Amino acid sequence: MKVHHREFTKNKSGKIVLTAEEPEDLWHVYNMLLKGDGVQASTVRNVKKESSTGLRTTERKHFKLTIKIETLDFDQTVCCLSMKGTNTEQNEFVNIGQYHTIDLELGKRFTIFKDEWDSITLRRIKEATDMNLKAEVGAVVMEEGLAHVCLVLSALTVVKQKIQLSIKGKRRPDKHEESIKKFFKNVASAMKANFDLNRLKCIIIASPGFVREDFMEYIFIQNEENKPFIEHRGKFVSCRCSSGYKHSLMEVLQDPNVARRLEDTKAAKETKAFDTFQNTLMEDSDRAFYGTKQVEKACELQAIDTLLMTDSLFRCFDVKKRRRYVKLSERARNAGANVYILSSLHPSGVQLANLTGIAAILRRGLNFYLTVFIAAIKFSNRNFQPC
Repeated sequence: MKVHHREFTKNKSGKIVLTAEEPEDLWHVYNMLLKGDGVQASTVRNVKKESSTGLRTTERKHFKLTIKIETLDFDQTVCCLSMKGTNTEQNEFVNIGQYHTIDLELGKRFTIFKDEWDSITLRRIKEATDMNLKAEVGAVVMEEGLAHVCLVLSALTVVKQKIQLSIKGKRRPDKHEESIKKFFKNVASAMKANFDLNRLKCIIIASPGFVREDFMEYIFIQNEENKPFIEHRGKFVSCRCSSGYKHSLMEVLQDPNVARRLEDTKAAKETKAFDTFQNTLMEDSDRAFYGTKQVEKACELQAIDTLLMTDSLFRCFDVKKRRRYVKLSERARNAGANVYILSSLHPSGVQLANLTGIAAILRRGLNFYLTVFIAAIKFSNRNFQPC
């Protein structure tokens, strides 16, 4: 994402002019926008005209429009962001108050207007414009006859292609082997079509059983078709997972071999933090909390070492609730905690959403902080001198 211009007032209202350069940038924009915000962008509308002879024609017009957002929709399969709202500025083709839908496009400038730019939104813009924070990981989770070719980005996991093929029974070894080769060929073609092998830092091949070993053996056979894979052989990592479905990526990202290769990426750090929370919850439950009220109490005691929150909490249309979550994250960060905002399109974010969407790991057990708190009350009561 590219920032062209910023303009803020003392009360934190203002506008930012942006350009989305990659599909992932549109996901960041989706998380920035709320009902009531303003957006100015290029759009298209069918304009009806009537000639002096009574002939009616329809013409497509391109123009800039500013709307006040009422509804938002993000399609993760094609990474498309659409917003519907009412026009707020007089226009030749759309009257003030008239509804219109804008689809944000890659490579074109647009402007976001907000009454309040909070720290979470500004931090998301900083992350989206920092090239070092963009994860560049390709992953293929597969089993016999089923594969998902995915891109693991810093903020979301995108399934680029699903490959499904019926594998002939093992009673006919020749037919079975022929089906497997055809399946492997389809997966390899999907990888070539969806992966930029020169840019990717790591390519993960995961499966139950020996499917991954057989597939990697297939793509590294010395021939012209496999030349792109052979040139980047050092980027491939093989690991086990339970199935060929997207949810198995959570297991893949927790694999030690994969974690070492991805240790500098944002997605890997978030996965590791959530994995640590789960282990703490099982082994030392006094140091693991989840739920808004419980985490807020821990924050008041400045007891939080790691705070985990899903980005869906900050898409809340209730301004009071959103401010509550922003304030909590800022207080925890100011107290020295590590704060992670997990994407609801990552496996770790999905699991956290099932645990209320907010969790924390404490520096010490709850009993320690209760003891300190009670001792402080006793000390203050002992030193209280009535008039």
